[in-house]
Amino acid sequence: MKQSNALVALLLLAALPSATLAVTVSLPPQKDNTLYEDAAGQLSNGQGVYLFAGLTQSNGLRRGLIAFDLSSIPANATITGATLSMFLFQSGPFPGEVNVSLSKVLRNWGEGASNAGEPGGAGIQAEPGDATWLHTFFSSVLWTNPGGDFSATASAATPITMDSMTYTWSGSGLVADVQSWVSTPATNFGWVILGNEIDPGTAQRFNSGENPSNPPQLTVTYQVPTLANISTRLRVETGDNALIGGFIITGTQSKRIIVHAIGPSLPLAGALADPILELRNSSGGLILSNDNWRVGGQEAEIIATTIPPSNDLESAIVATLPANSSAYTAIMRGVSDGSGIGVVEAYDLDQTIDSKLANISTRGLVQTGDNVLIGGLIVLGQSPLRVIVRALGPSLPVPGPLADPTLELRDGDGALVAFNDDWRDDPIEESEINATGIPPTNDLESAIVRNLAPGPYTAILRGANNTTGVAVVEVYGLN
Repeated sequence: MKQSNALVALLLLAALPSATLAVTVSLPPQKDNTLYEDAAGQLSNGQGVYLFAGLTQSNGLRRGLIAFDLSSIPANATITGATLSMFLFQSGPFPGEVNVSLSKVLRNWGEGASNAGEPGGAGIQAEPGDATWLHTFFSSVLWTNPGGDFSATASAATPITMDSMTYTWSGSGLVADVQSWVSTPATNFGWVILGNEIDPGTAQRFNSGENPSNPPQLTVTYQVPTLANISTRLRVETGDNALIGGFIITGTQSKRIIVHAIGPSLPLAGALADPILELRNSSGGLILSNDNWRVGGQEAEIIATTIPPSNDLESAIVATLPANSSAYTAIMRGVSDGSGIGVVEAYDLDQTIDSKLANISTRGLVQTGDNVLIGGLIVLGQSPLRVIVRALGPSLPVPGPLADPTLELRDGDGALVAFNDDWRDDPIEESEINATGIPPTNDLESAIVRNLAPGPYTAILRGANNTTGVAVVEVYGLN
């Protein structure tokens, strides 16, 4: 069928390779302390410049505690890397290699005002709110087990061989710990630092978060699901019935993008022979325009993106656009009022920064057959992205709006994910749509809310009973 072939063509366009957004943050300790083995539970070092772990020459156990504030990492992030770095100021006199491990702490604990000074290995009288060998918070709340409550399984371990150098702990265990804390912040009690607790003289002295020189640092790399590489296919007409694609750039850092206006290279009958492209800001001001991508001074920049149009009559614009929820439109027309099927695409060229493409919308004249409105998008990341897709018509303040739009959402294989005609028809779906805070304003309009796994998708907007008119398809990332 023609309709199926057209859909496959769009999916291939939408599925060009793209890097996944990865963000790396480096965090200082939120709190740290040392547990000093003491039958009375009176010793601590909350504000001291060192942490201790291992067994002293006099057979006294020391266990460090350290925790980090992860609230700057989005709750829906997928953690892909976690590394704790600590500077070893001095090791004990034990001559051999010492293994130091991290285990997940299972109870909350405190860092009070105690300060044992230098070197601090013997501790000092605990202050209110300090963690001690017996107390999570001195002097009223006790550990279940003296010496702290923590997982019996180490999350990571590193061999210590010499003084005055930085050691790191990393691996799948730390990734799992940080992921669990990001997903469930109420369980974030940090790690206990455990040294050799068998051989005397193995206690290690690490710089703490209060130390002005080389304090500990947790480096976390994560990915968040996001919309990217948007494309829309429609029959381009004249006047107000041009193909108009809109998007918002969220975040703070300026976003570098490329926008394509594709026509003659489409494997479709009736493709637009010679498209023109305009990029405008939210006030309607012209940022850039192009007719034929090799003309206009950006040819080298477009080639450098590695995704130039494949036909010289097609158009492209490379631009670095301010973020902060700024809105933009890409308008595609035909040269000399030409008409035909066209595709407008926007690609994110730098997914390593905090800004992203969001809230995608496209407006145009919806006709029948292959000339319906088809929007393509890609969900990037390693976890699902919750979206709402809307098909608007009767609420649009334009001449000739589509009276009754229907909406299909399909995955990268063309399989139907969901269908909607009139968003209030199903009470359960109506409730989900209302909960987004942005339901359609007309009962004849359509909407779909879904959690989408990473991959390409298409939203297909038609008129009920093959009716025609101007319509808008929109996609909003909800998380």
